[in-house]
Amino acid sequence: MKNKKNWSGFFANMLGVILGIMLTFGVNALWQKHEEKKKVREMLILVRNELENNKKWFKYQEETLKKDSEACKKILEANKKWSAIPEDSLAVYVRQFANVSIQQMTTSAWQIFQNSEMIQKIPNKELIIRLTDCYFVVQASHDFIMKNYWDKKYGIIPFEQTELYGFLDAIMSNKEAVHFLQSMSKNIFANAFPAADAVIDYTLSLLDKYGDFRYDMGEKDEEFESFIQARMDSLSQK
Repeated sequence: MKNKKNWSGFFANMLGVILGIMLTFGVNALWQKHEEKKKVREMLILVRNELENNKKWFKYQEETLKKDSEACKKILEANKKWSAIPEDSLAVYVRQFANVSIQQMTTSAWQIFQNSEMIQKIPNKELIIRLTDCYFVVQASHDFIMKNYWDKKYGIIPFEQTELYGFLDAIMSNKEAVHFLQSMSKNIFANAFPAADAVIDYTLSLLDKYGDFRYDMGEKDEEFESFIQARMDSLSQK
């Protein structure tokens, strides 16, 4: 009889140990899953912020090229008859035309995310496809603007000229390039800017819907916390 009680106690203790091990592994697995979800959300926040900044970059480009186009138009219309335009207006056109300081767009957050294991943790494959498509369009539009417009503009700026009319004369010595910049800006307005803006907006809407990054990282993961609490409550009742 005593042996029977000893064995029953042994099995009870063994069962407790096994349940404890299972609970430990279960909690560890859930915690790992929780941390993975957290890292994916944090990375998606960075990607979303990057897309927002890229949207602003394209907006700035659009505003700059519109002013460039107006400056090109006025300079071409004057056709070296600079006295026909007030000097203060000419100075405005020259400052705008001489502006070739432009920052490159960044895609570093997406590159890090794309090359990491975290991207495999996103269950919504459409989101991955759309993000990939979005950055392809954004990068292509960026390269088109930088290589076809800014490189050309940089190449005709007479940096050695400091005097207003000398600068304008030097610009008009490359009249075909000025015409090219004006026509190129219209082409960019019609194609690159609308395409980039539309694809970014659509991708942002998908992130809002499926990215789950609106989650405050300082708050508790309710699903995870409720599961752990229920398991702990069930153990305390035994």
